[in-house]
Amino acid sequence: MKNTLLCFIFLLTFLSCKKSNSPGNGTVKDVVDGAVTRLYEKLTASELDTISDSYIRQFLTADEKDILAKNFWKFKVNVPVTVSLMRDTAQKIVPFWIEESGFKKTGLFVKNESYTYEVWQKDFDQGEVGLGINGFDKHRPVYFISVTPQDKKDSLKVTDVYPGEYNLSVLKKGAFTYHDWDGLILTEVPTQLEGQVLFTTVRGRAREAHLTGAFRRTETPSSDKPDQLLLTWSADPKTTVNVQWRTNPTVKDGVVKYWKIGKTDTLSTTATAFEMEDRLLQNDRYVKRFTAKLSGLAPGSEYQYKVGSKNGNWSDVAGFRTENATNDGFSFIWFGDTHYSKIWGDMAQKAYQRHPDAAFYSIAGDLVSTGLHRDEWDALWNIQGNVFANRPLMPVPGNHDSQDGLGAWMYKEMFSLPENGPEKLPKEMTYSFVYQDALFLNIDGTLPVKEQTAWIEAQLKSSKAKWKFAMFHFPPYNFVEPYDEIMQEWCTLFDKYHVDMVMSGHMHYYLRTKPMYVGKPVADPSKGTIYTISISIPGKQDEWPAEDYAVVRYPDGPLYQHISIKGNKLVYKSLDPEGNVKDELVIEKK
Repeated sequence: MKNTLLCFIFLLTFLSCKKSNSPGNGTVKDVVDGAVTRLYEKLTASELDTISDSYIRQFLTADEKDILAKNFWKFKVNVPVTVSLMRDTAQKIVPFWIEESGFKKTGLFVKNESYTYEVWQKDFDQGEVGLGINGFDKHRPVYFISVTPQDKKDSLKVTDVYPGEYNLSVLKKGAFTYHDWDGLILTEVPTQLEGQVLFTTVRGRAREAHLTGAFRRTETPSSDKPDQLLLTWSADPKTTVNVQWRTNPTVKDGVVKYWKIGKTDTLSTTATAFEMEDRLLQNDRYVKRFTAKLSGLAPGSEYQYKVGSKNGNWSDVAGFRTENATNDGFSFIWFGDTHYSKIWGDMAQKAYQRHPDAAFYSIAGDLVSTGLHRDEWDALWNIQGNVFANRPLMPVPGNHDSQDGLGAWMYKEMFSLPENGPEKLPKEMTYSFVYQDALFLNIDGTLPVKEQTAWIEAQLKSSKAKWKFAMFHFPPYNFVEPYDEIMQEWCTLFDKYHVDMVMSGHMHYYLRTKPMYVGKPVADPSKGTIYTISISIPGKQDEWPAEDYAVVRYPDGPLYQHISIKGNKLVYKSLDPEGNVKDELVIEKK
């Protein structure tokens, strides 16, 4: 897997509304935040789209440029050193500070399978070393560095590294440089650089000073009227539900009023609020997101609700149903990658009308295409209509939701989900819940695989549920990319504890396997796990090799899956937007 634990625990503060604690007299975040604010004041929307690297350099003050040239990467060395800076040759504009600070381009090159890096070098005295931003563009293969003593007899110690979340390594062939793509290893390293101290990083750092071609707009900016109503669970579906919504920052408080259908009493619950910033969203930089947790609900009951503020506007009325107290059957719907597609939104609304019985919905990752762009989340909530205002959504993140090593902080703030996942990993990303006689393991496949294995086994081992499901983004069985670590760590547990079905996405085609046990097909579902992949948008496969483990495959979407369970019987259907059944399976337990 192309991830490590460090990437996902650390959520870079330049993208959040929280203040950075970077050392020094100023931070890159502070400078860019201030520059964005001034640019909004000075330029029109069309002018923002045309600002150039040279314009920004003239726009910033000398002090601001000094911070951008020194406070992006900082560390201390105990002896004089030479710093080698590896810059991707495909980046059109050399970051302004590199030559100005005295770096000289050598004739050396470092390569991996995708990029070629030219090597720049500069000597530094003992003490603090400060390096600058990757540029004002968003060039994802950001530069990385190596450090070596000027006197080879010296013993080098590197301390006080900022940011300190990424480990120091050794520059050599086979080393990786990006934690969010640790499968991309160096293939060519000049002999004179081998063995130097390598500073690893993440590609997401390209966003820290992104200003050219950076500004975006949302088609549905917030207002003082609540919108984007969304239901989830973080506790017992029989007696609780969580309600989330959005307003602009002028709204100071949030309340849910709700009532059981057939009763006259109206109850209310106060919401907590979070101010979310997307500084490059020029027409809606800040929004308020509210979360209210309703509890003490009656099982198997219909409720209606609306959200608003004490002295402000209110939403339209929506509704939900709590889980029945007895295991008398239920159904749910799940989607593969949605990517905020209007095609998916249309299909979701049709599925909602076609299956009013569905208790909840799930999405197997890649809800949007760039999880750090709030305009895409706005589009996602807009195109689904009011489906998730009336039925809970219990998703998992995909690689597009958790992007470039920056984690999925925006995804996390969108949802209020169970906090019962692995102890040392971010909460609400991997979690479990039980609905009637079924256990659902919703696993964040972008988090480190091995760190989740013990938790998965503990969930399966302790469960008495008749039906067991696992959902995560990366499919173990596919013809595109192997997931050996998932096979070894998780699929062996699915074999051991008999998980009935695994639901995934990512590959942009549809697949249902034969029941699989220890990597091989078996006679019937009672002896193995069925693995499925689905896609909620049109897919396109340039190649279509055979998959011996497959029962049904389609190279194209969109499709959705409706699963109904009653007692010992499960009915699985994959349908197109018009309700045509493209795949069907019945499992009956003895």
